[in-house]
Amino acid sequence: MEADQRIHKRFNPEGLTAHIIIEPPPPDAEIVINGVVVDMSYKGIKIKLAEPLNPEIDQAELRISIILPESGVSVSIHGMIKHIQEKHECGVQYADQHSEEQLDNLMFECVKYAVEPE
Repeated sequence: MEADQRIHKRFNPEGLTAHIIIEPPPPDAEIVINGVVVDMSYKGIKIKLAEPLNPEIDQAELRISIILPESGVSVSIHGMIKHIQEKHECGVQYADQHSEEQLDNLMFECVKYAVEPE
């Protein structure tokens, strides 16, 4: 098994729900897909979706809405789909528009709920 070469470790904030919102160009309506965070890091997030993504939107820009577990504050993260797996999981890379401070705040609260890998 190959060693993980990531600069930013991934962690699993157990039970953290996420809503993926894709806003296609008009006249199409926005698409909302619910899911659960599988793991996250400073660069991206993997979400297990309640339903599969349409392959036509695999390169879409999107917004992820997460309710922070401790404060109850709603956070929106912009990003782009990097990969889709058959298990209804998708990897999203965060957009560059988020400051390091914004990501620090998100990670700080979510890491408290992280499950240690076995």
